[in-house]
Amino acid sequence: MVTSDVKITRRILMGMWVNWALAFGSFALVLVLAFFVPKNWLPLPVAAIAYFLLIYSRHDDNATLYICGRSVRVAMKALFWSAAVMLTINILNTHMFFAGAIDWSATNHDIPYIVSLVIFPMLTLVSLWAVLRGRSNKYCVRCRRRHGFSSCNGVVSTIYYRESRYQVMMLLCFGATLTAVTVWYYFYYYININLNTPDLFFFRIMPMGAYAISLMFMWMRYSNLTAVIGPVMSTESATNTLVRFLIVSGDFVMLDRTDGGRYDTPAYTEVPPDFFVTLDDARKLFKRLSGVDDFEIRFLYSTKNHDMRADVVHYAVFMPDEVSTRDAGVLRGEWFSLEQINRMLNTARLGAELCEEVYRIFTITMAWKTYDAEGRRLYPIKHYRPTFRLRDFKTWDVNYNDVNWLAVADNNQDRPFFRTRRLWNRILDSLSR
Repeated sequence: MVTSDVKITRRILMGMWVNWALAFGSFALVLVLAFFVPKNWLPLPVAAIAYFLLIYSRHDDNATLYICGRSVRVAMKALFWSAAVMLTINILNTHMFFAGAIDWSATNHDIPYIVSLVIFPMLTLVSLWAVLRGRSNKYCVRCRRRHGFSSCNGVVSTIYYRESRYQVMMLLCFGATLTAVTVWYYFYYYININLNTPDLFFFRIMPMGAYAISLMFMWMRYSNLTAVIGPVMSTESATNTLVRFLIVSGDFVMLDRTDGGRYDTPAYTEVPPDFFVTLDDARKLFKRLSGVDDFEIRFLYSTKNHDMRADVVHYAVFMPDEVSTRDAGVLRGEWFSLEQINRMLNTARLGAELCEEVYRIFTITMAWKTYDAEGRRLYPIKHYRPTFRLRDFKTWDVNYNDVNWLAVADNNQDRPFFRTRRLWNRILDSLSR
């Protein structure tokens, strides 16, 4: 392995700190804006901040060095729904649409709502939902699809999984605590006439102080983690291009047990980072690894390593189907059927890289066989599930490097509100360019 500069570790962890500063800081910014922006107009800048967080998280997804932005997405959703609640209260507080329908005699129209009593309960609800969803939320699923990350795939992915979960838990704790304190003060001490000095302290100054304390705490946390993780990162990071070969014969795949006790392909090698791996190069590499000549090969897809600098190139190698002639040369391993691989996948006996390969191949294949590139059904049968036979793998004319098929698998004509989802995604994509 070629060692990587420890600065990569610092950039990753400090990037997580920046994401925390933006996520929690967006709520502090809303409290600052409440000093200057009238309540009737406040939903607009709150929605604008949510949109900025969305653009930032999408830009961060495609950055040279990817930084997990799960906490930013949670803050974005909380602010979006907060803006919606503020707008709803403002509409209900007018006489234009609901004249006489609601008794607002006890309401101060100059203060139709207190910002802290909207944003922090909403932050609590969204954070709680994110914690309950865990890694099954769409942001994490799309991240794993795009970057090939897995919670057990090396140091960096473990940092992302644990620290993103930690940040969401911190948002939940801060949101719940601030909600409890502000609600307690509102019902016991607040008088709905104006905002006096104690009111400003509990509803605005105290939450901003909590944000400042959290910034210092997170800075110390990630500074210490950088010192601890740095040497580990320097030994596990790689700048070489990794070439992996998935060996298939008929309905069987060759796997070998790794030092960690899990199963993975026995055929992989590294080449210099400036070495462009063509199909002929891959054929020569596999022939050198295995010592066999009778095989077919096809390119699958390429991904980035955890430091987003090195490539991981994935190929499929097809050996003769006949059991008597099935030979992998000097490579040693066992042949497993698709059913066995599925059981091993469900019992966490496969390596993380192989898990991602199996998931991507199966997901894209089923999407390609069921829908067109726009997500419309190829057959007039709702929830139609085509067959998946491994022996047909080499004849499937689908581009596994096209991530659009992953989006089709996520949103298609068999999903509720298919057209609405597609229109919404197109609008967001066009606005975030």
